[in-house]
Amino acid sequence: MSTHGRDDARRAGQLPAMPERRRFLIGAGLVAGTLALSGSWVRTALAQSATAADASQNANFLALSRLLTGRPALDARMGERLYAALSGEDHSFAGQVAALADFAKKGGHANVEALTAALDAQQDELAKTLRRIVAAWYTGVVGEGPNARVVIAYADALMFQPVKDVLMPPTYCQAAPNYWVAKPPMA
Repeated sequence: MSTHGRDDARRAGQLPAMPERRRFLIGAGLVAGTLALSGSWVRTALAQSATAADASQNANFLALSRLLTGRPALDARMGERLYAALSGEDHSFAGQVAALADFAKKGGHANVEALTAALDAQQDELAKTLRRIVAAWYTGVVGEGPNARVVIAYADALMFQPVKDVLMPPTYCQAAPNYWVAKPPMA
């Protein structure tokens, strides 16, 4: 059938009118595409604002951790991982960190011992949060007992740092098999 014949058949009502359907499909496709693109832009903007908030929270957590561990230099990446794991375990953790930091600042506590004593006397819940943070840094594990499912660090846990120049964490081999049979070098 020629093009001219189709036009005659459409006018006679034998073939459905296609331009309206095509316009509808093209319009629907354009609307769907616009919504998909604008949705990805919104998600990107929200992710960027969430990343900025996370960076601020991680920096605050690291500053508080320096006070709680008594160490001026802590691994920032390990701090981020600890914060994420502790926050995942307890959804009120971010608020507890902020309250703990505020309590430490207002009380003028210069070290963790003074802060712990004040918290034990006044804020039992914050004292528990303090101990969870310190335990996580020193053991490299988030949680206790059967709930201790998240290992953040093993060899880099703070409990191994004082002796890292002479001892390796258990299960780590320092050299070839039977390396301990040779006499140690004289210091």
